[in-house]
Amino acid sequence: MVAIAFKKTSDASNSEITAIDSAPILTNGTEREEIALYLAQMTGELAALARSAQYDLLGYFLEMARIEAKGHAGVLRAPN
Repeated sequence: MVAIAFKKTSDASNSEITAIDSAPILTNGTEREEIALYLAQMTGELAALARSAQYDLLGYFLEMARIEAKGHAGVLRAPN
């Protein structure tokens, strides 16, 4: 599990949410694999959403993030 705190900033011209603190508390490979699988699932869903809204480049980058996460989870096999 990774603990992340978020801070919402707002002024007259801009409103955004930024990560202000992240403290990795991962100790074993199983937790890391579960997180990688979760990231793969979430980025896949976000990629589909981006493509449905015709944000093609954003969808592409999210799909690349999904593939990277699956690789970290050991889901992808090395080529023969």
